[in-house]
Amino acid sequence: MSDSSFLPIGSLLVKQYKILQHIGAGGFGKTYLVEDQLGEKKVVKEFFISSMCTRDAATQSVTVSVDENRQSFQEQLTKFKEEARRIYSLSHPNIVKVSALFDENDTAYYVMNYIEGESLAQKSKRERLSESQIRRYLDQLLSALDYIHSQGVTHLDIKPGNIMIDRNDNVVLIDFGASKLFNAQSVNKTMMTSMRPPFTPGYAPIEQENGDVSDMGPHCDIYALGATLYNLFTGEKAPLPFVIFQKGLPQIPQASPLMQKVIKEAMAFDANHRIKNVAEFRAMLGGKRQMTQPVVGSEETKVAQNQDAKNDTAKTLIAQPSETVRQETIKQTSISSASDRADKDVAKKQEEEGEDKKDWIKVSVLLILAIMVILVIGLLASKNGVKTVDGDALTDTLEVKHEENKIKYENKTITIPGTNVSFNMVFVEGGTFQMGSNDSEAHSDEKPVHSVTLNDYYIGETEVTQELWEAVMGSNPSVFKGSKKPVEMVSWNNCQEFIMKLNRLTGRDFRLPTEAEWEYAARGGNKSQGYKYSGSNTIDDVAWYDENSLSTHPVGTKAPNELGLYDMSGNVWEWCSDWYGDYSSSSQTNPTGSSSGSGRVLRGGSWCRDAQCCRVAFRDNNALGLRFDYNGFRLVCSRL
Repeated sequence: MSDSSFLPIGSLLVKQYKILQHIGAGGFGKTYLVEDQLGEKKVVKEFFISSMCTRDAATQSVTVSVDENRQSFQEQLTKFKEEARRIYSLSHPNIVKVSALFDENDTAYYVMNYIEGESLAQKSKRERLSESQIRRYLDQLLSALDYIHSQGVTHLDIKPGNIMIDRNDNVVLIDFGASKLFNAQSVNKTMMTSMRPPFTPGYAPIEQENGDVSDMGPHCDIYALGATLYNLFTGEKAPLPFVIFQKGLPQIPQASPLMQKVIKEAMAFDANHRIKNVAEFRAMLGGKRQMTQPVVGSEETKVAQNQDAKNDTAKTLIAQPSETVRQETIKQTSISSASDRADKDVAKKQEEEGEDKKDWIKVSVLLILAIMVILVIGLLASKNGVKTVDGDALTDTLEVKHEENKIKYENKTITIPGTNVSFNMVFVEGGTFQMGSNDSEAHSDEKPVHSVTLNDYYIGETEVTQELWEAVMGSNPSVFKGSKKPVEMVSWNNCQEFIMKLNRLTGRDFRLPTEAEWEYAARGGNKSQGYKYSGSNTIDDVAWYDENSLSTHPVGTKAPNELGLYDMSGNVWEWCSDWYGDYSSSSQTNPTGSSSGSGRVLRGGSWCRDAQCCRVAFRDNNALGLRFDYNGFRLVCSRL
């Protein structure tokens, strides 16, 4: 690697570890292959936050580039050292061993054993693993997890790339950079608030993607283990949690039915329905592969005994109906007979009453036909220029009704049941527009400009407010509090959870807008005047951005765009449903964006970004689980 932020090859750390190779880098550190004074290879991890650190070329010391970040850097440096001491205290054949911790270059380093071999990710790509091989590795991983969980540690980044296979074909779990303590004495529970622990999409459950440290524990490792198994059997990364929630986990034909069941339950979207711990995981695998026998009277034994009892009861019921079942059957038969007799009596009475009604029905039909004939004659006379009082009155009435229906169709107010909180949805008439930009300010991802056709839809008049969020979710995550301010500090995943609950409450089908729907609405739909920003070429008229704001503002306090929509430029970035990816040059109808990606689209700019980001064509994106005080969203619905 030629990255200048790495220490140069040949550098000597604390006069005893010579750098041989750059192994890799992540958001929180850099990893080196070194050789000690005895000629033994080791791995050294350096604390280096790529988003806030630089390296002095002359002294090789690590510096924090912005003063405001120094406190966060020191907090995370303390955590890094805790991580090293934590791993140092662990001793298990399937866990990497830390042998030293030291300070140098104004940062910290720890030394680990060098595992000769390859990662499980590399091995599974090189050769297809049999289920028996996977089960063998799984046993070792379960043993490692059982041990670290018993020590109050959660790994939080289990994946094939963090599992080494040594020269003896044994598993070694590495990279505890995201790990945390979860026991009652843990001081680390509150140490991740300024910088949330990193995670790998596809291997992290929803609670980990949401970034709430208090929700993270052994159940997160269980989910990641299930996702690892999914990858080993299919060769593909597992779907993201909300995809699993919406569509279920795909079938895994390469795995046995038992293993498919284990993976499915390990990766349950709701942690309450997920395999809870290693003991339960082993029990699902059949119990025979447990490393130790369960203690008599333990919870594991009780679970097994209760299940055996349930199975025996089920067999008995299948073999011979109980007296209760027999009596219930007799009871239902009696009820059915009585019901039949009642039905016959009702039918007879209806038949008698029917004769009396026939004459009235005939008269009614004749009257209706007469009225319809009169109306048709009046309409025809009016159409042919014959003015009649009745015809004119009818025409005026129809026009009024048409206008009333149009108003109702274009404007909808939704009230949250049981509250006085409501929000407005604006009707957007479908049409065709040119998506993207070729202007001089346009970035490469705004090109090529291409034709997009959309159906009708409704979109929120404003961004979702804190008042609305709290009415649905019962809490408010925002940094800049205010009931009429847009909700922020919400991830894409948080938005999906909110929408799911909102739809349950209202019986509607709200969702995030597609990127095309967002841009079409921001441009003013079929009323567009071609403005650079949403509603004007003068940004201060329509947007809160970095030159007129130090925080978010109540929604709807700037001028609306051509459709009557507020804050589509500035205030907060707005999440869209699409994966971020390149545009196609071909014409599209109702596009939904790329089929996959590493981040979801954000549009509109925010209170802390410059004017260029507030242009209607500007695009940005973030990972699904990230939350910031400048990210929010607005709602869309196809029908109301």
